[in-house]
Amino acid sequence: MNRAEDISERIVGQDKAAAGIVYRSIMQSIRDGVLKAGDKLPNERDLAQRFETSRSTIRNVLAMMATQGLVTRKVGSGSFLSGNLLQQLHEADLPVAAYHQEVPTYSEILEGRLLFEPAMMALAAKRAEEGDFNLMRKHLSGIREAQEWLDFKEHIYGVHQAIFAATRNRFLIQVFENIVADRRAVQYDGRSSLYGPIREVVREQTLRELTSIVDALQARDGKAATKLANDYFTRIFASLSVYG
Repeated sequence: MNRAEDISERIVGQDKAAAGIVYRSIMQSIRDGVLKAGDKLPNERDLAQRFETSRSTIRNVLAMMATQGLVTRKVGSGSFLSGNLLQQLHEADLPVAAYHQEVPTYSEILEGRLLFEPAMMALAAKRAEEGDFNLMRKHLSGIREAQEWLDFKEHIYGVHQAIFAATRNRFLIQVFENIVADRRAVQYDGRSSLYGPIREVVREQTLRELTSIVDALQARDGKAATKLANDYFTRIFASLSVYG
């Protein structure tokens, strides 16, 4: 686990939502030119008052930005935006959802999906045809073989899209088309190069969880598929970082 992930896991519940607001606000100020390379940021107390949140939340956001090379923290002096800020922004490929206020954030989309998608599995288990399962398996193979992060994400969404299609419900299919459109609009909030490698531990966990869901669907076990999908989305939602 890297330092950014460790910081992320310490931010939970409402603190995570507050951290996302603080992070996106600072990033928007950088984009708008209000904050520039080398600028000193307000102290933790002032930021906490401004955003009506806790100092620990502010501290975690600044620590996250420090791990990204965006902020330099000097004991006794405060936190400063890095001198090579623009270069760091380019190299870090930071989540572009921070720049797209009209597009729902990943956490908002995931929260919505968690409310209905697990329950939808029973319908998919009942109505899916052999061609649907073949398409799900094809995308599972794509997840296993993907060499670039963008292909990896596209195949993950391919599995979900095949499950939605299996419901034979045009409203649900349309909902998922909108979800994918929103995620593509912000390049899936890529935190690394769109064409960079995939961490094998992430690949294996994703494969294991999605394969279990597809296996349950193919066994026509809607109850098991519902539970597995709920566990899958809950796990992702719980592990979201401050990017939102």
